[in-house]
Amino acid sequence: MMFATARTPYVDPDLYDLVYSTYTPDVDFYVELGKAAQGPVLEVGCGTGRVLIPTLAAGVDADGLDLEPAMLAALERKARARGLTPRLHAGDMRDFTLPRRYRLVTVPFRAFLHLLTTEDQLQALRCLRKGLEPGGALVMDLFYPSWDYIAAHDGKPQTTLEFPHPETGLPVAVHDTPRFDRVNQIVRVEREVVESDARGYAGTAHRYEFTLRWIFRFEMELLLRAAGFLRWSLTRGFDGQPFEKDTEEMVWTAWRD
Repeated sequence: MMFATARTPYVDPDLYDLVYSTYTPDVDFYVELGKAAQGPVLEVGCGTGRVLIPTLAAGVDADGLDLEPAMLAALERKARARGLTPRLHAGDMRDFTLPRRYRLVTVPFRAFLHLLTTEDQLQALRCLRKGLEPGGALVMDLFYPSWDYIAAHDGKPQTTLEFPHPETGLPVAVHDTPRFDRVNQIVRVEREVVESDARGYAGTAHRYEFTLRWIFRFEMELLLRAAGFLRWSLTRGFDGQPFEKDTEEMVWTAWRD
C-alpha cells in the first residue's frame, strides 16, 4: 500500500472533495436561506464550493471567502464548468474587509470550530458582524459535544465513511481516530483515507490530522453577546426544530441590529 501524508486536507482540493463531496444534509438548508435572504450573501469557509456552487446555481447573489487559495481555485474551475462566475475572496474569517456588506453571512459545516482560542472566536464574530448589513443575519452550524459520544469514541479507531470513488467506482474508506481533550475542549482527529485498487486491495492511503475546538450552548451565547450581537436563536439540525439533545447539530442565527 502506498502512503501519502498531507499536513491538512484544506490545501489539497482533490482530497477534500473525495472525502466531502457526497455530504449533502446541509446543502438544501443553506441554499434556501440564500434564496430567502433578499440581498447579497457571503459564504465563509466556502472551500471547493460544495454549498456555494448549488447556491449560485439557484440564482442567489452570493460571494465566497476562504483561507486557502488552492480551494478557491478548484471552486472557480468547477463553477465555470457549470457556466457560473463566482466572486471569490481569499481571506481569514478573523480579519477581512470586502467591498460590500451582506444580508446573510453563513459559515457552514462547522468551519467556525477550526478557531482554537476564545480570542480567535471573538475576533471572527466581530469581523463577521461587521460584514453584515443592519438587520442582516449570521448563520452557522456546530456540533454539540455529547459526553456519551466522547466516552465511546475517545482514542478508538472507527470507519466513518465508505463509498465508491466518484471517478473509478472503486471502494474508498475513511478511518478516524479522535482524541478528546476535555479540559481544553479540543478534539484532534487522525484520519486515513484509503483508496482500493482494481483487485480490491488497499491501494493509496492518505493520512492527515485536523483539530477542532467545540463550543457549549451557553458559551456560544456569551461569545455572541461579547461580539456585539443582541439577538440570536438556536435550533437543531436543519429542520428548524428546538434544540433538545446533545447528539443534535446546533444551528445558530444571530442578527446585526
